[in-house]
Amino acid sequence: MPEAITISTQKPANPAFDYEALRKLGIEHIEKTASAIWTDYNIHDPGITTLEILCYAITELSYRTNYSIPDILATQEDTVKNIKEHFISAANIFPNNAVTVNDYRKLLIDIVGIKNAWIKKTTIPLFADITLKQLTFKKPLNHKWEMVNVKGSYNVLLEFDNNIEEEGKEEIKEQARELLLANRNLCEDFIKINEVNKSFFKLCGEIEIAPGADPFDTLANIFFNVQVYLTPVVKFYWLKQLFGQKFTSDTIFEGPLLNHGFIKAEELILSELKKEVYLSDIMQKILQVDGVDNILDVIFNPINQMGELPNKWIIAIPGETQPFVDVLKSKIVLYKAGMPFRPDLAVVDAKFRQLMFDYITGNDKVKTEDINYDTGVFKNIGQYYSIQNHFPKNYGISHWGLPPEATPKRQMQAQQLRGYLYFFDQQLANFLSQLSHVRNLFSLHDEKQTMFTKLVNNFRGFDNTVLAANDSDGLFLDPVRVAEDIQSAAETPQKFNNRRNLFIDHLLSRFAESFFDYVNILDTVFPGTDQTEIIKTKINFLKNYPEYSSRRFVAYDYKNGDALWDTDNISGFEKRLQRLLGFENIERRMLVNYYDVIQQEVNESNVLEFWFELIDNHSSLMLLSGSEKFLSKDDAMAELEVAFLLINKVSSYNILEVEGGFIIDLKDKTEKVIARHGEHFSTEEDAQLFLDKLIAIFTAPGSDEGMYLVEHLLLLPGKNNTGDENETETENAFMPICVDPNCNECKDVDPYSFRLSLVLPAYAKRFLNMDFRRYCENVIRLEMPSHLFPKICWVSNTQLQQFEKAYKNWLQVKAGLTDDPGNNILKKCIEILTSLKSIYPPALLQDCSSAEERKLFLLNKNALGTLKT
Repeated sequence: MPEAITISTQKPANPAFDYEALRKLGIEHIEKTASAIWTDYNIHDPGITTLEILCYAITELSYRTNYSIPDILATQEDTVKNIKEHFISAANIFPNNAVTVNDYRKLLIDIVGIKNAWIKKTTIPLFADITLKQLTFKKPLNHKWEMVNVKGSYNVLLEFDNNIEEEGKEEIKEQARELLLANRNLCEDFIKINEVNKSFFKLCGEIEIAPGADPFDTLANIFFNVQVYLTPVVKFYWLKQLFGQKFTSDTIFEGPLLNHGFIKAEELILSELKKEVYLSDIMQKILQVDGVDNILDVIFNPINQMGELPNKWIIAIPGETQPFVDVLKSKIVLYKAGMPFRPDLAVVDAKFRQLMFDYITGNDKVKTEDINYDTGVFKNIGQYYSIQNHFPKNYGISHWGLPPEATPKRQMQAQQLRGYLYFFDQQLANFLSQLSHVRNLFSLHDEKQTMFTKLVNNFRGFDNTVLAANDSDGLFLDPVRVAEDIQSAAETPQKFNNRRNLFIDHLLSRFAESFFDYVNILDTVFPGTDQTEIIKTKINFLKNYPEYSSRRFVAYDYKNGDALWDTDNISGFEKRLQRLLGFENIERRMLVNYYDVIQQEVNESNVLEFWFELIDNHSSLMLLSGSEKFLSKDDAMAELEVAFLLINKVSSYNILEVEGGFIIDLKDKTEKVIARHGEHFSTEEDAQLFLDKLIAIFTAPGSDEGMYLVEHLLLLPGKNNTGDENETETENAFMPICVDPNCNECKDVDPYSFRLSLVLPAYAKRFLNMDFRRYCENVIRLEMPSHLFPKICWVSNTQLQQFEKAYKNWLQVKAGLTDDPGNNILKKCIEILTSLKSIYPPALLQDCSSAEERKLFLLNKNALGTLKT
């Protein structure tokens, strides 16, 4: 019989739900504040009636506020989808990218067809030729040398399922390689993927079994127990199974998220390749079989072992092999009631194989599940019905209104009461409106307000109660205008920015993340920064936080040839770092919007002259050409540096009318023309339009902010590209080393192990400020894994343009899309990368008589500028 639903007679623990307690509290307040003029607190008093209705309204507000969070956040449509935007599920926030060896093993075992897998560290041996100061694959002859073992590489061993044929193994290996490279960590790589070798053993002995035991089944179970001990199967578990075994959610979802359920860490550890097994453990497994009474004698030897082992109790397993018991070559005598019996091992082997098949079957059928949570029910919390409609009929303000014979004075009194109560109405409605928009407060969408109001107009006489002011027409009724006025009074743009930042900061704090230092540095070095841009930066970080957190150290997939450029196939470190630094576009792309070229020609006097040109990197359009030609390339380069410092200043440009139309000049402080756009424009308006585009190219905010991360390990050349061990063409494709005998402290013969370079544009607007640049470097080092050694280069436009081209070509080679038989592309990339030098913002040395504002000139932090800029 179903339990009857009843209303509790107990008083609510919270007075916010207790009408009587609220009424009593209200009267106590009246006694304290107005007892001199208000002495009648009986139910007939209009003030008490008003108090009682407001107390009732407060209980309704409290009731709605007490809804569950999912119900408060629920929407009328797409409730489940909207709730999941607010709460990250366990399967999305707990897992992380593979980090440990066991993490990678889980990923591999998750592939259908792979029974077990092992990851083994390996090094790449090189020789540092101290005499020639270079690395080589071959041991130098008659030279002083040192051995260099490049770290960060791994070999993989796979054990396939029993039903996988030879032709299917290569396909599974390729699938494993793709998976590993897609989850590769920074400065690490996977070299070889091979099948694990098997070593076979025979089990020999004499065993007593129970009188009622079936000798064939008993012996098959003996072999089964021994084999499971030798090669434990890594099982997949359903979520409910692990919860039933008291595993917590964070433990269950630890490591990478798999497709086939969850793996216990202890079972994974037990399945490591064994170096030796113990006969005592094998005997224990035999005795665990139902029907086995006693072991008279037993040995466990390799199948080719003729005599006894030196120590039969400890059996060595050949290096990196998987031990298997060979049923057909084993010799077991069973004793039943004292009578010996030798079962047909062919029958036993068939039963043993069936046991193994049944044990493994179903493992790949397990699926990964997520933890479900309440997605809420839409309650229409924001709905509000005016309290004026709850007043008794004799007040004349509810839906009945006043009788037709009511005097003008009585009508005015009723209208006055409506106006008085309207302030309470509006506060109550605003409260419910705010409550119904809690989902907007913590939303990652482009919200426009954090204070939510609602116009109350569902009571009689609203038209004569609320009026809006108009400069020309006096007072008039306009509900839309009234609603806008109420909203604007609740929240100003500045208040919105402050509150919106606070709500986003709360979301960040859930994950122990903070943009406090970032905001401080912007306020310090870039005062007046648009607050909406700071909000946008925080939201961009939060929108993909599970990825920026769990895959923060994952490297890019260098074999994904379809996603090398103009794509987000970059390291997780770059994604996280660029979001933390407020970069708008985090894809790997061209950061150079324009590049420079030093042109040369022989003039009429047969003299070689040089000048610079700035070219649009996207359209190849010539933007500016140096107006003066020089007799040396260095002088043209010096003039180019001046141009770089002027092109982002609007005041440096001038539109000049000449014969044939209008031209655009770039001038320095001395009014000397530095460069000119070669095209003539027919009108000044056309020239101004092009100038606006020109300035946009040079000053586009954030478009040139970005970085390139280069893992040195990936720059290591193969031994050769033809398979000829005697070929030496790769010997000069190594990164340079430092072996100067006078520099023992900075000696560096291994430029590859856990090394990387970060290349950033020094000329980007924010990076021209050294305080912000130092902040960026601090963030890079704080976010960088502690075992990695980064080199940070802030390069010029010219350096970056050269590097971009070489780096893009090398990416094609690394992905296998372009052949590089002589390693020329690799050598070019290494040559440019190792020649990159950080440049610094220019500053001037000033004396005390200078009329300009004095700025500090810091050694090793500034380059010497020129009076032209």
